[in-house]
Amino acid sequence: MNIVIINNLARFPGTARWDFDLVRYDDFIDHRAHRVSYIVNRRGRSAITASADSYRLYELDHLDDASAYRPILNGIVQSSGPIDRLIVFSESLQDLASQLRAEFDIPGKKPDENRLGRDKLVMKQKVAAAGLRAPRYTSVNSTRIEHALAFAADTGYPLILKPIDGQSSHGVRKITDAAQLRAAVADLPSDGEWDLEEFVTGTLMHIDGLVDQAGKVTLVVPSRYINTCLEFAAGAPLGAIMLEPGTALYAYVSRFATQCIKAIGLKACPFHLELFHTNNDDLVFLEVGARVGGADVPSMIHQATGINLFGEWVNMSLDQPAMLHAPIRSIGAWLMFPRPNGLPLRVQSVTRFDRSLESLYRQLVPEAGQLIEHEDGYCSMQSGRFLFNADSSQQVTRDVEYVLHAFRIETTLP
Repeated sequence: MNIVIINNLARFPGTARWDFDLVRYDDFIDHRAHRVSYIVNRRGRSAITASADSYRLYELDHLDDASAYRPILNGIVQSSGPIDRLIVFSESLQDLASQLRAEFDIPGKKPDENRLGRDKLVMKQKVAAAGLRAPRYTSVNSTRIEHALAFAADTGYPLILKPIDGQSSHGVRKITDAAQLRAAVADLPSDGEWDLEEFVTGTLMHIDGLVDQAGKVTLVVPSRYINTCLEFAAGAPLGAIMLEPGTALYAYVSRFATQCIKAIGLKACPFHLELFHTNNDDLVFLEVGARVGGADVPSMIHQATGINLFGEWVNMSLDQPAMLHAPIRSIGAWLMFPRPNGLPLRVQSVTRFDRSLESLYRQLVPEAGQLIEHEDGYCSMQSGRFLFNADSSQQVTRDVEYVLHAFRIETTLP
């Protein structure tokens, strides 16, 4: 096969950092049996660990401009024939990848199929049409202020306003009254769509897994969030603890998530679905991404099941044998503390938990004296990142709660 990989994910081999260490392209793809080309930015070069004579490399300053790819892909086609697969892991590049597949007639997700895991209006419409609970919602832009106000009058405040294809809570706003809504909608572009939806109160959960080429959900791993992505952006820690298999809640959440994936129509991909469990014991779909979950979700799942979601995504894409199901053999959790405000800052002291907690098996904290600078994405150097795994859900929960209360970081100006 003639395979092109677009990569902006970073690896740091030989260091304490584990950012995207499950992304192992040369393990997933035989670089001698296939013709492999990488298109990367400077950050993405670090994830290429194959022998230098087994691939072609193209580097761009920015990976978000489709026009920059066209001469590269045309050159690959001229030298090696039609492109058989275009592999892209990053959420931020899924739209671009689907556009390039359509332009160059590359098998895989084209724009219409890609929208199922990107467009929050489309996915909620499909979930609701299947008789499953989703937030009430409407499409808005700066020309629909009165429509937004009428929706709010009917639905009630607060409301959530967000991009239809955003990620990591970027651009998400909580709207508490009519004046705030009027101003927020007036500031939107006049074209395109934004998602205005009902605010749902409940426990937020993420459900991760795999769906095969026929649309059958083969792996489901439900977890309960600790805080939300929006709260993390405001300075709170963020994490999640897996639900215990065999419990009623595990079965309830897994069944609902599976029904949502089937209703939306995702195929041949991993998924990262979020939903609310309300105080009335209802489940409410929030959104889904047709990709591997962010932060340390893939590491947690790999430890608990043995499945590398990135690798099985590639296997499905290349029609290679894939391990799409495995029993959950332990309970995992992940936890991270955001970087402090006012960066860059130098670390004076930071809490470590070396060999003090039974379920804590990996931690990444900056060293005293280290300079903390801004980095994009959850999988980066934060104030602290922690991974937990044990046979006992109670043990994992106790250890996570201990770290939540005991972790401290002190910084000073550089």
